[in-house]
Parts: sequence; C-alpha cells; structure tokens
Amino acid sequence: MQHLAIIMDGNRRWAKENALSIVYGHDKGAQTLSEIAREVARIGIPYLTVFAFSAENWKRSNTEINALFSLMRRYLKQEIKTFSDENIQLKFIGDIAPFPEDLQALFKSSEAQTKNNNSITLTIAVNYGGMQDIINAASDFNSSGSDLSSSKNLKAFKSKLMTSFLPPVDMLIRTGKEKRISNFLIWDCAYAELYFSDSYWPEFGISDLHEAVEDWNSRIRRFGGSVDITATDVNDLPKNVIQIEKITVNER
Repeated sequence: MQHLAIIMDGNRRWAKENALSIVYGHDKGAQTLSEIAREVARIGIPYLTVFAFSAENWKRSNTEINALFSLMRRYLKQEIKTFSDENIQLKFIGDIAPFPEDLQALFKSSEAQTKNNNSITLTIAVNYGGMQDIINAASDFNSSGSDLSSSKNLKAFKSKLMTSFLPPVDMLIRTGKEKRISNFLIWDCAYAELYFSDSYWPEFGISDLHEAVEDWNSRIRRFGGSVDITATDVNDLPKNVIQIEKITVNER
C-alpha cells in the first residue's frame, strides 16, 4: 500500500455521547491524528492523507470554526518539531485563502520546515472539496487548449489537481459509522478500497488501524477484471488482476 486516506469523522458525536465539549472532541481527534500518523509511518505506508476541514464545514457555527482555528494553531506549533524529528513531511491541500493570515503562514512554514523529510508524507486537507478541485483543474486544463478526451492526457490533467504530488489512494478509511466519501479525493479514490469503521475518530486507535490493514491484506484488487475466487496461488490469478501488496504489522 502506497497511499492511505482517512476521513476523520465523529469528533462531535464522540464528545456528545461522552458528555464532553465539542472543542474537546476535536482536540482529542488531533491527538489521535498524531498517534495514527506515527504508526502509519512505522508500518511503512509512505503517504497518508486526512480530511481535517471540508469546504462544507464553513456552515458550522462561528464559535466552533474559531475553536478549530485555535486548535490548528496549537497543533502545528506543538507538533512541528516532533514531525521534523520523526522525518515526517507535512503538506496541505485546499484553498487556504479564507483562513486567518497567521494560520496561512503556519501552514506554509510547516511545509517549509518539513520539506526534506521522507519517512512519510502527511497531507492535511483544509477547506478542500474533491468536486471543486476537479472543476478548477478542468478549467486550467481547458485554458491550455488540451483535449481531455484523449486518454493520453489523463496524466496531464492529474498534474492540475491539488493532489498532483500524490499517488492514487489505495485504501480510504472513514470512521464514525457513516458510509460515504463526502467529496473527498474523488479523482484519487477512483479505484480505492473502502473501509468503514464504527469507531469515532477520537477513539480510533492503533488496533483499529491494524484491523484495517489486515482487511487490506485479505483483498484482491481487480480494476474491472475478473478472477476465479477458487484461485489460491498468485500464479493462478489472471494477468489483469493485481494482488494487494501485503503489509506486515508487528506489535510494538
């Protein structure tokens, strides 16, 4: 597996069910992100992309949005040295222009400080929407006079997306009991394996990640092809079937 994506859902519901403030739920979710990112790096998955703030999240109350901004500031200031020490590269995708100027500066400085790290690329999507990304890329692509109808130009079109530096998503995990992709990485998830967890994001732990990886190890990616389900040896599989690269998870 090269690229794992996660929709970190359930912070607010977890907080409400535990009689805690919504702000605390988001704070606990940020702690979970740090823990999961380190474990993803440890087991050797080179790309992790997470949905932190969608283009639709602006519909929330000003109080919650401002609390999220404060959390982002604190999280980046606290974690940037750790990410640097652990060789984690930090990237951001999404339209950051509407964010406060100091937060925009933090996004950019965090990327600059970790740009040479190479153990894992942790990409955080903020004010991001998959459909908007595709529309913007199409507009940019068409203005160049290129013909999108040619399959040869798909790679060129990908280069216009905010996710141009990322490989296709291999597995998408969504926590929080919901079963949809919510406008996240639509282009990149075209052939992603989907995994839905009943755990809310603040309670999603290392063991939950391992369960998802083990589920990944049990799957075969067909990419539109067919396979005899009785085939047990990789050599028996049709050539148009790509077997998933298994990941070994060793307990720490």
